[in-house]
Amino acid sequence: MDAVNEKGWLATSQPIAIFDSGEGGLTVLKRAWALYPGEDFIYGADSSHFPYGSRSLDNVRELFLRFLDFFLDQHVKAVVIACNTATAAALEEAQRRSPVPVIGVVDPGAHRAARLSSSGRIAVLSTYATYQSEVYRYAIARYNEGAQVVQHPCPVLVTMAESGDTDTEQARLAVRECLTTVFREDVDTVVLGCTHFPHMERIFYQEVAGRAEIVDPGYETAKHLTAVLGPLKQQEGGTMRFYTTGQTEEFDRISAVLWPGMTIRATALQWRNGHYVEEKYES
Repeated sequence: MDAVNEKGWLATSQPIAIFDSGEGGLTVLKRAWALYPGEDFIYGADSSHFPYGSRSLDNVRELFLRFLDFFLDQHVKAVVIACNTATAAALEEAQRRSPVPVIGVVDPGAHRAARLSSSGRIAVLSTYATYQSEVYRYAIARYNEGAQVVQHPCPVLVTMAESGDTDTEQARLAVRECLTTVFREDVDTVVLGCTHFPHMERIFYQEVAGRAEIVDPGYETAKHLTAVLGPLKQQEGGTMRFYTTGQTEEFDRISAVLWPGMTIRATALQWRNGHYVEEKYES
């Protein structure tokens, strides 16, 4: 029988769900898998509605809550919203509805940025929807009221990452353009405020070249899981399942580019009669 931790949540065999609008959240799954290889994970991608960054927050909230119901049907012990836009749109409502913890990526990233910045001048690169929500401005202010947050939407990076274009000269030029804009504001910390951006991590570090600290909210969120769930399994032996509302072949192809060496076979989800149902993967 599964143990229950001091917070009342089932703490052993139940899987942890990770959600994103596409492949961006794989960066969070990779971090979590590296930290807790004995845990079981479910990854859900709402690829048929990608990109979330150009949608209204109300629409994004509705779309995520559909997935939340699916995750709860899988008897997960926690849900990680590995999408900054969905975190901004749906975190509070999801936490009210869910009997298990729901964790967003914004607060762990904001906390790290506020602690890391010496000058209090912090850049946040994100989607348009996250930019318009100002969720990072409010979150960072909770930890540093005097912080000056420079927000800059970089939607082109999202599209490039989702297509697997993460290590090309075109990607480098796009990253450089985004960074040039925020460096004019003399920032000393850059938050990768979209989980697609760490797929370009190598380019970001090369282009920043010591001018600022880089914060990956996905990594901070993965570390935060133990604060929510208690000790997690660090021995190998866990499993991963993947679901997408889009084309499984395309999801598998792009995932192989973004996560070299990992064989991913997703199961398709279809929206029928008010809930998601599985369609088995066909090779």
